[in-house]
Amino acid sequence: MRVHHFLLVVDRAPGLNHHRGLAVLPAPPRLETGADGTHRLAFDRPAAALADAIAAAIQQVENRTDLHVVRVADRDWLTLAEIAARIGRSREIVRLWAVGRRGPGGFPAPLEPDQDTSYYSWAQVSPWLRERMGYDLPDDEPILAATNLALQLRALVPRIRHMQLIRDLLAAA
Repeated sequence: MRVHHFLLVVDRAPGLNHHRGLAVLPAPPRLETGADGTHRLAFDRPAAALADAIAAAIQQVENRTDLHVVRVADRDWLTLAEIAARIGRSREIVRLWAVGRRGPGGFPAPLEPDQDTSYYSWAQVSPWLRERMGYDLPDDEPILAATNLALQLRALVPRIRHMQLIRDLLAAA
């Protein structure tokens, strides 16, 4: 069984009662505050699939506390050093792939190329690593995107007047 690492963003800063409720969870999360001021719960959860780990964590957080999960932080933007750490290679070899001096070429472009630090999208890099370099990496990006869309829809449902439209769209999918 694989251990999945993910962050759940909650609607407010956890207080003392939240800490108590979270402490009794299996593999309790670490509490973090992001640079953007978001309040996050960092999980390391064993599960057969990432979707199972995330769904169980959301249910446990919301059942044990009055915190509301608003999204999954996907840690998509990475530096070359962070990409290298994820795949167990040196930063230099990943840099050479990125500039086209090694490997098959076609490494995804940085997200904001004119910045001092270049960030790359893991959602773009991981398929490149799987398809062109033969890395055995899980394809978790659709699960993260779908989870965030479901959480966003859950938040919007009370404001939607024509729920039949949503039901029809979901039924057609």
